[in-house]
Amino acid sequence: MKLGKIERRILEIKTILGDEKRRKSLATGVPMSVFEGRLEQANRPLEKELDKLESERKFILDNRNSIFWRIIWNAIVPIIVSFITAYLVSKFLN
Repeated sequence: MKLGKIERRILEIKTILGDEKRRKSLATGVPMSVFEGRLEQANRPLEKELDKLESERKFILDNRNSIFWRIIWNAIVPIIVSFITAYLVSKFLN
């Protein structure tokens, strides 16, 4: 999955878990202990998926922040930009 899809799904799951209408529909006409059990059973697959998606998201973000990409961004890109700038300045000044 791509990072955007993962983040959208995480938001969907969090809104589902925090939905009051869902909690009320599970709580109608049952004792509190039964409601808590039903709620836990209903939330368990969502929480597992949420944990899985958050670990995938963290893995993707860690790969983006790896040392290789830092070297590319902090060393090679400025060198390339300086060469292009020097070339353009020499062309326009002559």
